[in-house]
Amino acid sequence: MKFKAIFVSLLFAAMLFSNSFSQEMKDDSSEQARAIISKYLDAIGGADAVKNIQDKTTIMRGTAMDQAVTIIIKQKLPNKLRQDIKAGGMDQTLIFDGEKAVMKVAGQTIKVEGKQLEQLKLESTMEMMLNPESLGIKLSYEGNEQSGEFLLHKVKFTLPSGLNWIAFFDDKTGLKVKESKETETQMGLINQVLEYSNYQDVDGIKIPFTLKQSFGPQSLELTVSSVKINKGIPDDTFVITE
Repeated sequence: MKFKAIFVSLLFAAMLFSNSFSQEMKDDSSEQARAIISKYLDAIGGADAVKNIQDKTTIMRGTAMDQAVTIIIKQKLPNKLRQDIKAGGMDQTLIFDGEKAVMKVAGQTIKVEGKQLEQLKLESTMEMMLNPESLGIKLSYEGNEQSGEFLLHKVKFTLPSGLNWIAFFDDKTGLKVKESKETETQMGLINQVLEYSNYQDVDGIKIPFTLKQSFGPQSLELTVSSVKINKGIPDDTFVITE
């Protein structure tokens, strides 16, 4: 069960503005957030390069609780996703066909519903950062903070359900270096933190090759070993079978 709790949160990854805020302040905040996201898109290769991604396969490896972990994530436009995890003799598969999702583990098939399904719909699309508001996400700029020698800008994404994700972008490079996400799991609402580093170019897109995830006392560091873009993932990869 510990493995299940850890890895389900890998993809599943505050309140709205106070009524006392003026509409102008809201607009200013969202405009600042959009400007930071635009800088991020430019930093990773440009919005057009992101739009050109039709499918992507990512393989990551790491260690958790002294067990070797391999994660394979396949994504295809508009919002299909499959995640296969192998860890310590355990296999777990998450499939989202664009509308519904299931998780298969230990011979059981579990439907993904509610807030978990909403989060998965947002995580599965490779174009979320191009226009978050078209997906019902509210944006706001939450100021900046110093992290060592780096100045980080904070952008809050408020999901339709009211859950909040905060992304941290480096002032100099524009790259996203961290996310803090309210995440709904079988254990209830938790906050997970993901750190991104070691960006490398893959077919004109910069992708972080080192990821560190922490939630409570548990943490997991993953290294990307392979990223393949636009190789023609077949649609039956995302078919949900009983």
